[in-house]
Amino acid sequence: MNIKDGLRIAVDIGGTFTDCVMLSESGARLTAKSLTTYDDPSRGVIDCLDMAAKRLEITTSELVRRATEFVHGTTVGTNALTERRGARTGMLMTAGHEQTITIGRARQKVIGLSEREKTHVTHLEKATPPIVLPEDIRGVVERVDRDGKVLVELNLDRASRDVDDLVETGIEALAVCLLWSFKNPAHELQLRDLVKKRHPRLFTSISSEVAPRTGEYERSVSTAFNSYIGPVVGEYLVRLERRLKQLGIGCSLLVVQSSGGLCTVDSVLGRPILTVDSGPAGGVLGAKFCASLIGEQSVICADVGGTTFDVGLVFEDKVQMDPAPVIGKYTYLIPKVFIKSVGAGGGSIGWRDDGGNLRVGPRSAGSTPGPAAYGNGGLEPTVTDAHVALGYLDPEFLLGGKVRLNKTAAETVLGTLGRSVGLSVTEVAAGMIEISNAQMADLVRKVTVERGLDPRNFALFVYGGAGPVFASFLAEQVGVKLAYIPADSGVFSALGMLTTDIALQEVQSVGLELPIDAKALAGLNESFTNLEHRVSQRFADAGLNDQPITLRRAIEMRFGMQVHELEVDTKPDELTAGDMEKLAQDFIRTYEMTYGKGSAYVAAGIELATIRTTGTIDIVKPSLEVEKGKSEGDSLIARRPAYFRSSGGFISTAVHSGGRLKPGQHLDGPAIIQRFADTVVLPPDSHAEVDRNGGITLTFGRVAHAHV
Repeated sequence: MNIKDGLRIAVDIGGTFTDCVMLSESGARLTAKSLTTYDDPSRGVIDCLDMAAKRLEITTSELVRRATEFVHGTTVGTNALTERRGARTGMLMTAGHEQTITIGRARQKVIGLSEREKTHVTHLEKATPPIVLPEDIRGVVERVDRDGKVLVELNLDRASRDVDDLVETGIEALAVCLLWSFKNPAHELQLRDLVKKRHPRLFTSISSEVAPRTGEYERSVSTAFNSYIGPVVGEYLVRLERRLKQLGIGCSLLVVQSSGGLCTVDSVLGRPILTVDSGPAGGVLGAKFCASLIGEQSVICADVGGTTFDVGLVFEDKVQMDPAPVIGKYTYLIPKVFIKSVGAGGGSIGWRDDGGNLRVGPRSAGSTPGPAAYGNGGLEPTVTDAHVALGYLDPEFLLGGKVRLNKTAAETVLGTLGRSVGLSVTEVAAGMIEISNAQMADLVRKVTVERGLDPRNFALFVYGGAGPVFASFLAEQVGVKLAYIPADSGVFSALGMLTTDIALQEVQSVGLELPIDAKALAGLNESFTNLEHRVSQRFADAGLNDQPITLRRAIEMRFGMQVHELEVDTKPDELTAGDMEKLAQDFIRTYEMTYGKGSAYVAAGIELATIRTTGTIDIVKPSLEVEKGKSEGDSLIARRPAYFRSSGGFISTAVHSGGRLKPGQHLDGPAIIQRFADTVVLPPDSHAEVDRNGGITLTFGRVAHAHV
């Protein structure tokens, strides 16, 4: 890599590792990994940059000053929600509806749980602890009807006393969610102004900005979430930005949103909920980009990290979105890239249940102490330890250029677990891998088969530090047509962040049913115009209005009596009656393409639920082609025993250096490919083909099919 080149830098914080990818102007690529620092994640970011700078033999300050783009995906907000480490949040709601968020919906006890967890439904309870304590909620006197007409004026004097009282009790943030405020936000705006005057340092969210949609309960959750993580996320991003500026960064820090686009720190400080699950979203975006390079339009995105297994979908060249995500039994209304997770990763811990059965996860060793093989004091057996014992991971090969594995420590903890369940070290390690693989395959089926999609029509994109070890086993069990492992898959979510654009969006509920009359159509067009104005204003506030902005309109639609919607694009200018007829046909076609031919039930009627406008500033997409001269020399570097149940146990296995693989090179299993941040395992009767981007296509059976 030319040390004088400008650099595009992306950093992603994961559960175990913090990953960094740098792309130079000449197309060269450099990666680095460091352990995630939970006490202060920004320190882990700087640690990762330090490692990258050492590889370039320059100072960290010199590296940062060369950045022309710096993109960041963070788990700070997600962790604050799942671990209940956010700010104590107070809430203002319309009098008479104060406990909407406390009462919730009937299904709140089971929302987001697996079938196994739902079994003992009588033992279940609502989210604990609640995101907002009942005693921290106040009712304000006001009322707006469903058409936005003010029925009862806001009592500001009483609201002032309520806010003062909440602050005196110790709240650190405030959420405001009034009835029908998305139809008329005047009262929420007045309350926000009141808080700014009386308590200017109190982080405040209003529902008409955070989630202007129908669904009073979900809207209140969205607003509460935003305030709950606001101070935590804000403090983190401001601290990281300050550290980067001290190092001399000359470009803006861009943050990945859970919806898939990038935005500035200033844009996200008021809506920190947009950062939830932003790291995994980068991987799905990167998979969509790579899929286009190899001619695939439908892919299952499988990210196996140290803590979780995350699955996303790209269907017919479109990233699938989740319109109503769930965290900790709470449903909220901020659409994000569709990602489902299970506690199965490299750090997942093996254990014996009360019945004497071997189990794996969801508890993880994380980065501290990490797997026993890391040598940092881990005393419980993990999936990574099993990989070491089975010969998949080489103790002499530094993971991420930093972590040396201790095989003796891995076998010691596996032996302890094995004795408790009556298995040898090899048997317990193989059992842990089979259990983990089954858990992953089950999740893949849930997001495909249970949604009416056939996995045989998909390619499986596998990435994450632990993903390539599982890729072949998982692909064969799920039944996909092929598996693909991108170059630098161990840091792929970070790389994916460099393939996305700056994007801001605004939404609004509409509640219309086709066909609509001329008055409703005029109102719909006016609503789209208002959304575009709001998007343009947000770009201006972020200082980005000097660049070309592309506006895209979409409508979330459903059949009558349904609760879930599908998004359908519309033209970018005024809609006519003829356009609405075409919109109906587009929805039916999209529905049947998603759920199968003949699945559309037109007799139920078609409803327009939500409209959306997204503004995008295009970012130059990276070239991923392998550098010339990078893959010189024979890739075969050794042979070692590796365990494959289909072959009856340990067999001699070829070991290849990933850095020496050449575009077009073909490998047959059994084989192992060792790369800087991951290891690819090829069982017998599997085949690998290397493409010009350094990615590896896996096929299975006696005859390999090239896919270069």
